[in-house]
Amino acid sequence: MKMTLRLLLSAVLLVGAVRLGHAQDTASQAGADPALTQQADPALVKQVPADMKGKPFTLAVALGSPPDDFRNDKGEIVGWEIDIMRAATQSLGLPLELRPTTFDTLIPGLQAKRFDAAVGQMGVTVVREKVVDMIGTLLGNELFATHADSTITVKSLDDLCGLTVATTRGSREMVFAEEHQPKCAAAGKKPINALAFNDGNGAAEAMMSRRADLFWLGSTAVSYFVAQTKGRTKVVGSYTDTSYIGVALPKGSEMAAPLQAAIQHLIDNGTYGKIVTKWGLGDGAIKQAPLNPTTVEK
Repeated sequence: MKMTLRLLLSAVLLVGAVRLGHAQDTASQAGADPALTQQADPALVKQVPADMKGKPFTLAVALGSPPDDFRNDKGEIVGWEIDIMRAATQSLGLPLELRPTTFDTLIPGLQAKRFDAAVGQMGVTVVREKVVDMIGTLLGNELFATHADSTITVKSLDDLCGLTVATTRGSREMVFAEEHQPKCAAAGKKPINALAFNDGNGAAEAMMSRRADLFWLGSTAVSYFVAQTKGRTKVVGSYTDTSYIGVALPKGSEMAAPLQAAIQHLIDNGTYGKIVTKWGLGDGAIKQAPLNPTTVEK
């Protein structure tokens, strides 16, 4: 049964074996979409700091479930965030070097300046903006999914008391669950049993194998997962208002403004639209790529 579930999830999520902790991914350009290729833009290239010109732009990638950042059936790192970052760095005239890792290492790695930027379906929050710079690239929220035959519905975090939820290590979901524990206790309910996994694939598998009642993650990953399971699962609730998902950089990075300009360039020339449409994310598309936003665009 366990092997069957693993095979099912590999087919559903199109995720190959996740190789964690590599110093670098030697196939950073593998899986690139020729239709999205950009020429270096002279005006953008001028914005790149002198000490960055000609050097690889190192991007930490928290591998997880589609359509964010994952390995396809060929073992290539792909996803909507990869498409955006590859096109943006091409516009800046910089080679892109992908460094696969886990979500909980992203911000510590940025603070230690082990890489230039990081992605991993990372929600843009005021708390995170205190320690890293963030550029908004999409709008989304968090969703809950479970088996199609389940009677569970989630209208608020109160509904999670006594349930087992599966999510990713170092995520906002883990923080939300921990912060809500006193409210469960005050209501005389059992605590939330939050299981943390290295990636969305592991969290989804926990729900599919019924080790967890719910799969709880960002809307892009959960919506894609439910669509691919073709009626075997369903979305049963959401949490938080719509907010930005984005790319993070070390606080005060001289690359923040150039990268913001490059992403805006993709929005303006239509490449961004092609990317979000390709991955079925048009509902979350943005018109401006904000640097350290505190509110969601209307």
